Amino acid sequence: MKRLATLTLIGALLSSRVSLAAPQLSTGLTLGGGVSGLRQAPPFPSFHLGARASLLFGPPLDDRMRVGPYVEALTVAFESFEPGAGLEWLLPAITGAPFVLGAGGHARYSDAGWQPGVHSTLFFGSRSYNHSSLYGVAGGLFVQGRLAFGDARQGDVLIGLYVDSAILALPVVLLINAFR
Repeated sequence: MKRLATLTLIGALLSSRVSLAAPQLSTGLTLGGGVSGLRQAPPFPSFHLGARASLLFGPPLDDRMRVGPYVEALTVAFESFEPGAGLEWLLPAITGAPFVLGAGGHARYSDAGWQPGVHSTLFFGSRSYNHSSLYGVAGGLFVQGRLAFGDARQGDVLIGLYVDSAILALPVVLLINAFR
């Protein structure tokens, strides 16, 4: 019986596949608009500007799901400061253009003071796996719902663009190389 158990263990170890959880970092700006004050009357249009960084773990392939944390900081209509964090789940749809679902919490600072809240995001766009670097360029469209608890009664739906910081840095890189 011991020999059978030993042979089974050796066979399992020799036949197992390697599982890779290669991280992929992305940073960028979010820019857009939306509707604020959904829990108040009447709702009003608003502007949105933010920064977001995410780190996804999973197999190093474009057609595989990946999961990881993100952090963000944004403002709605320049009337609030809202740092937050959560988890993202990348769901492959088209090669190089997946859906990314995110959910997390945030703290909202405005005239009413600090208030906790929750948010969820749906992203669709370019987010392919970069096989030669830790950094993966991303860009696309997002929709985000935000809800704060407390006296401010925040309820926002934001729609906009996610523009990768590598794309934003290209003019600076071109100017530096032009002067060299």
